[in-house]
Amino acid sequence: MNRPPAAVLWDMDGTLVDTEPYWIDAERRLVESFGNDWPDHRAHAVVGFDLHDTARYMIEHGGIDWTPEAIIDWLLAEVIKGVERHIPWRPGARELLAELGAAGIPCALVTMSWRSFVEPVLAALPPGSFATIVCGDEVEMGKPHPEPYRRGAELLGVDPADCVAIEDSPTGMASALAAGCRVIGVPNVRDLDPAPGALILPTLSGVDLAALSDRDRWEAARPGAPRRNSLAVIGVLLLAVATAIGAAFVLDGDDEPTTLPPGAVPIDVWAPYWTLDRHLADVGSTAERLDGIRELSPFWFTATDADTIVADQYLPEGAAGEFMGLVADSPARVVPAILDTLPAGGMAAIITDPATRARHVAAIVGFAEEVDADGIDIDYEQFAFADDPTTWPTTSPAWVAFITELGAALRAERRTLSVSIPAVYDAAVTGDPGYWVYDHGAIAPHVDSMRIMAYDFSTATAGPIAPVAWVAQVLDGVLGAVAPEFHDRIVLGIPAYGYNWPVASVGQCPDDAPGRTGLTPASLDDLLARRGAEPVFDPLTVEWSLEYDLEVSDASTSCTQTRRAHWVDAEGVAERVRMARRAGVGGVALWAFGYEDADVWAALVGASTEDLTPEAP
Repeated sequence: MNRPPAAVLWDMDGTLVDTEPYWIDAERRLVESFGNDWPDHRAHAVVGFDLHDTARYMIEHGGIDWTPEAIIDWLLAEVIKGVERHIPWRPGARELLAELGAAGIPCALVTMSWRSFVEPVLAALPPGSFATIVCGDEVEMGKPHPEPYRRGAELLGVDPADCVAIEDSPTGMASALAAGCRVIGVPNVRDLDPAPGALILPTLSGVDLAALSDRDRWEAARPGAPRRNSLAVIGVLLLAVATAIGAAFVLDGDDEPTTLPPGAVPIDVWAPYWTLDRHLADVGSTAERLDGIRELSPFWFTATDADTIVADQYLPEGAAGEFMGLVADSPARVVPAILDTLPAGGMAAIITDPATRARHVAAIVGFAEEVDADGIDIDYEQFAFADDPTTWPTTSPAWVAFITELGAALRAERRTLSVSIPAVYDAAVTGDPGYWVYDHGAIAPHVDSMRIMAYDFSTATAGPIAPVAWVAQVLDGVLGAVAPEFHDRIVLGIPAYGYNWPVASVGQCPDDAPGRTGLTPASLDDLLARRGAEPVFDPLTVEWSLEYDLEVSDASTSCTQTRRAHWVDAEGVAERVRMARRAGVGGVALWAFGYEDADVWAALVGASTEDLTPEAP
């Protein structure tokens, strides 16, 4: 029976007011001030984002050498100037808002803009237009996480399933749908694709309360119920690449595995979304490298609760589709990685309760079915790096039960299961048991691949990335924890990257002075050319390092930073592959596909197949 919504939850930028051009202009001017370009696909990628996420994206892709906080402050100041000059209302928005107020339908503003920017817009509306407001600086998780819309409904005292949300971006739609709302999508800068529970309209002009009350117009009557096999669950962003991905995510039971020389190891890779541009800039090299890969894991997906798997909000749909088209023409099996980005203890709580654990298994199996994946890679690192170790005795058996149930469910669908987990050590030798919460030995019979992340030895302070002595301890630890009959399921994670740290400074550094930054073989030549310093090779770690001085200043302060970079180059990659082969494990996995240059890739492939037989004396 059709009835008015209990409440209407409004996005602001691009929905109520057409401020997206203000944001895009401000972003472009800031990026260009650093001598870089900000093309439309970059600007459109962050529409609907939380401002912290936008700032981090601009640092990564715009080359801005500021802190996220400084970027946010500058953008807000510039956009507020534009709004104070003129508020560009979207067609039909104020009329619908006024009708809802007259009918006594409460409204909430649910925006990722900050309170300081929202106030000028509210001041131009009749008092009481919104009963409550949820701003981006007042939530822990921004869109596409469901928290903002759940919070808006909670403040109004209504069930999200009884609400209508009005949105203009894929990110916002994903957030509202995941919260359980019905959604009206009104495209602005970004195109919107149909999804269960969403009604796409060209404009709000002519939309009235009767239209919002007509539930028959929605594709799904109650999207608040769990949607195991709906693309709305895994994120509206995924829909744009589903066709290309579907062509690649096919498991053919008649396919024979690639034949490798005796003693050789296959190569797996993680493929993060932020390297897609590099792959598409040299399609020929990418296609050639794909031919040598056993499994490729798009590093694009996140579990946001027990029932929801979403595409990463930064995922550029067009680039992802082109890349998956290349993968479809290669022999690589595609095994999407799913990350846990819940707050500390969140995933542990899900898998510890048998009921929510079963729901989570069903959600993952449904996701694999939806994208027709060859398998799934579970990368749940919060247990190790966010949760208190005192919780591990409870989490560990729940993790084993989760992997056991998920492995059986995926195998029933002829799909594989891999896990990406940190190391376990030999406490008797090292004095450190490592991350035993993952119980490597107990899960080994239930996984097809166990990728051990043998990198990030140094993160907080300058030091080696994966010193070979430590890698040897990692191998010894996992081989000791896992029964010999499952050693061929162990895959050694190998780094092709580095970090660049400040280690000392003279003078007063500005607040936005650079901290630790990333370094890849593909970007190393530029650093060496700019700094003119000589790198140093350490035969004990089989890594390189570089130290140099960097002048940092702003209008009032200046300092000289001493910076030190450490990285693994082609020679280091090759040696770690040889270590994996000598240990008798079942493969190697590169972090990350797109970080490597031609020398690193050649070394990786060469070391995976070269003859390791010692020469006769």
